Amino acid sequence: MPRAGAKGVNVMHLTIVEREAWQHGFKDGHVEGVRKGEAELRTRIAEVDVKLAALDAIMGMLARPLDELDQEVETELTRLALTVAKHLARRELKLDPAQVIGIIRHTVSLLPLSARKIKIHLHPDDAAIVREKLARASGEQEWQLAEDPLMSRGGCRLTTENSSVDARFEASVAAVLSGLLGDDRTERPQSAEASAEDQP
Repeated sequence: MPRAGAKGVNVMHLTIVEREAWQHGFKDGHVEGVRKGEAELRTRIAEVDVKLAALDAIMGMLARPLDELDQEVETELTRLALTVAKHLARRELKLDPAQVIGIIRHTVSLLPLSARKIKIHLHPDDAAIVREKLARASGEQEWQLAEDPLMSRGGCRLTTENSSVDARFEASVAAVLSGLLGDDRTERPQSAEASAEDQP
């Protein structure tokens, strides 16, 4: 027969064991729950990252045509401005053909001071104006006119024994285009521009 106090010890012992088992189970469950929660969170974050990358790619694709369009508009506006400048310069030369003398003087000033035997290549009509209006002073550098029917009106090209300066309007436009649009861009075919330039 069990002692009167033995049952109480067993119940107390069982209560302690039960509490320890519950705490141990709670702790193990908590650890397992946290582990599963972190794994689920990592999975969800990875899914969101994939969706964000896809959205980023879509936004990039939508923006790219606009970038290309901006570059095309910039290119065309630059070409338009330079074409208008060509027409204005040619119209100005038609109104006052003697302006070619100012162009020549400016171009000569770009040559080294030691330059000798200067040869000025001009359109024949411009050469006639220079011969008529520009007299050679005794102290000036020696120069010689050379008529070039392929050169456009208002432009000139100077050559010396060891240097040259290209002051043709087309060369200036090409330099500006190269600077503004980059060296990898090219001008439109000359035939299209030439036919547009011949019209007033």
